[in-house]
Amino acid sequence: MWRQEHQYEHTQFVSVFQGQPTPIDLPDYDFTSWEETPQFRTNWLISHEAIHEQLRVLTGVTGVNLADVDLTKEDEFYDWLDDHRSEHAEIRSALGIS
Repeated sequence: MWRQEHQYEHTQFVSVFQGQPTPIDLPDYDFTSWEETPQFRTNWLISHEAIHEQLRVLTGVTGVNLADVDLTKEDEFYDWLDDHRSEHAEIRSALGIS
């Protein structure tokens, strides 16, 4: 469920920038896909961080490196969720999305 809601938000971000008077194309990765392998997790996190780096530049929002986490460690996973959730809220605010 979380990945679907997360994908929806990223799709909203892409749509907002594509709807600008001068459209800005952001990659629209499928963040709903998932495999429980170390390589997949690493690639997913790196792709996700790359998108957030672009969003930070475009919105002025700051954030932590979302690829710098070990998702197999529960405490890091929950810290990552909190940081990530906060960054999404700031991006939505910067874009005027409620």
